[in-house]
Amino acid sequence: MQHFSARYVLVDRFGRPLENLRITVTPQCNFNCVFCHGEGEPPNNALLSASEIVEVASVAHSLGVGTFKLTGGEPLLRKDLERIVAGLKSFGRGVEVSLTTNGFFLEKRVPSLVEAGLDRVNVSLHAFDPEVFEGVTRVKGFEKVLRGLEAASEYGLPVKLNFVLTKLNAGQLGEVLDYASRKGFNVNLIELIPTGKGGAVFDELYVPVENVLPQLEGMARKVYTRPLQSRPVFELETGIKVEVIANYCNPAFCSMCTKLRLTHDGKLKPCLNRNDNLVDLTPILRDEGGDKLERLREAFLIANSRREPFFRFNGEKVTSFNGRIVCPVRRVTLLSNARGPRREALPR
Repeated sequence: MQHFSARYVLVDRFGRPLENLRITVTPQCNFNCVFCHGEGEPPNNALLSASEIVEVASVAHSLGVGTFKLTGGEPLLRKDLERIVAGLKSFGRGVEVSLTTNGFFLEKRVPSLVEAGLDRVNVSLHAFDPEVFEGVTRVKGFEKVLRGLEAASEYGLPVKLNFVLTKLNAGQLGEVLDYASRKGFNVNLIELIPTGKGGAVFDELYVPVENVLPQLEGMARKVYTRPLQSRPVFELETGIKVEVIANYCNPAFCSMCTKLRLTHDGKLKPCLNRNDNLVDLTPILRDEGGDKLERLREAFLIANSRREPFFRFNGEKVTSFNGRIVCPVRRVTLLSNARGPRREALPR
């Protein structure tokens, strides 16, 4: 069903290593972005404690996971976030802990996050015009986000901007890239997906990344593919890197996915786009039995066995795993130059 590589990395039946755990620390958010996918998790009031999150992550680390991403909701709504960061960093050298945030509360938390050991931060900046920013986020928070970015820069915390491409803000991409270039921030250009709120607005707001690839190509001095999710990377003349994250109808993306997700309410989630294959950890976490770590380990093995690409090549077409979605092969897929899954684990 699955095996360990020589470097003790779990590999699923499609040859994809498990290297990353994406952890939703809260479903709550102070923004109301029109396209939020909410990590594909149905919201509820259940929440793992900091110690439970670190306990689960420690098992992931024992199975070869070395990269942890904290997300939400808005992670900075948790007052114990620094405790979680420090707990993850305590696993030892080579562990990377990063954070995705809307940046609203970042200014005051940067010092304590850096002290806890946070390695880098992704900050959502979907426009550089305050009115467009408010139209996307439903919050007057543009200036506070910029102050948070300034604080991160002053403390030497590496920053990457997240920009979700939609019809509301497509015209803002150039301004965001100009700002990123001035500050030395790399950028994730993220395509809208029909999950969470994105499902309700997808037909109205979706812009394929192919529409802006010529813009990026015209600004780039180098183009290559990052192994993680076969992301095309445009290295601009200004020196910053723009990664294209295109999930929808893109089997190249799925074939190189190395993630599991830990939901806010304690489930292992093998795919952003699905909730029919979760593994619930809460009965194990809330049981004081002596074999808890071994049972958590077995749960990871089960979750890893359920990992599979959501989109796949099917002849000259692309289909979802269940055949319900059928698409032509996209240019971004061809640009990624990855028509099949990785067949063996790569060194971490």
